[in-house]
Amino acid sequence: EFFLADKPTKELVKEACEYFGLKHSDIVVAQAILETGHFRSENCKVNNNLFGLFNSNKKEYFKFDHWTSCVKAYRDMIQYKYKENENYFMFLNRIGYAEDSLYNQKVQRIINRYK
Repeated sequence: EFFLADKPTKELVKEACEYFGLKHSDIVVAQAILETGHFRSENCKVNNNLFGLFNSNKKEYFKFDHWTSCVKAYRDMIQYKYKENENYFMFLNRIGYAEDSLYNQKVQRIINRYK
């Protein structure tokens, strides 16, 4: 069903995370909410990019044909580096996911808001 949705929502992104086998989907969904300003950012609307995934070689954001492709890309580009039983926030720090030193706190705040 989420494959048919043109626009992502919190619930649909969670479904896509589970479908593609992502771990810690609550954190990943909160990342998408933070990165896109609740799915309203230009990068989200135009490029279907939910996570600010950036192509360093081309110096531009990745563009996806559908937002679900971005969820799959997050798994294949980011989450494959995750070590089983690692604290996910520590993992994000370890791989240098975000430049913002308060990134993890902001993600946690979003998770808390929706619990």
